[in-house]
Amino acid sequence: MRKKFLVSVLALAIAASTSGCAELGINKQQAGTAVGVVAGAVIGQFIGKGNGRIVATLVGGALGGYIGNKIGAKLDEQDQQALAQRTQDALNASPSGSSLPVSWTSAHSGASAEIVQGQEFTQTKTVEVKRAPKIVAVPSMKLINEQYVTKSSSNVRAAPEKGADKVGGLKPGTEFTAVGSTGDWILVGRKGVTVGYVHKDLVEPKSVAVAKSVKPAANLDEMNVAADKETKAFDLDSIPTLPTQQVAAETSCRPVTVSLKAADGNTEQEKNTFCKQANGTWELI
Repeated sequence: MRKKFLVSVLALAIAASTSGCAELGINKQQAGTAVGVVAGAVIGQFIGKGNGRIVATLVGGALGGYIGNKIGAKLDEQDQQALAQRTQDALNASPSGSSLPVSWTSAHSGASAEIVQGQEFTQTKTVEVKRAPKIVAVPSMKLINEQYVTKSSSNVRAAPEKGADKVGGLKPGTEFTAVGSTGDWILVGRKGVTVGYVHKDLVEPKSVAVAKSVKPAANLDEMNVAADKETKAFDLDSIPTLPTQQVAAETSCRPVTVSLKAADGNTEQEKNTFCKQANGTWELI
């Protein structure tokens, strides 16, 4: 039922976009961009839950516009969205510096594409980070925005230093989002908000933990934190306002080349660069 509804909404979005473009005298390539953004945003509404759905909307819209321009002129709307999603998947799944091509083939038209990522590089940009009121702001950091797991009982502190006040604690095997890092400290995130700092020696990336057959026992985003004195400070619902800071963040960027073979046999190639954002998505720059 959910899939049928998605298709219906997407069809309406595409119809509205293409008819509006026709009335304005916009050509197919320009219309492709508009359709890509609108349909991408519609698809994004059905991906993820809660804040994840909002993020997916932004990602769907951005990638839809990217695929919907030069390459999109040679694809129908369904293929535009499928290729956009495949590009996002490739960016999320590929290890740093990977140049292995990722293939995509249309499920209905016969079009195909190869997605190749270039060498990853870093770029410093200003990002907006939310934090709990008692948490000390940092002037700069390195963006991570990946899932981490505690290796042992871990104190979470108000500032990135051992003598800082303890604001809470995490039990072994607790999964959380590492917003970023500053020196030897990891920014602990809950639902997109920095709730403290934990020393890097006490935690590890979830991918590393899983490789060692360690299964996370709990997820900080899903825990009833108000029920435990060690995690009570992470209860965002009890905080009326959350400070927001502008931080100079070192982030990862990757050049991406998409080589398309359209259904009619014609080819097209497009090169762009994507940088990872504070919310974990990849944004076209």
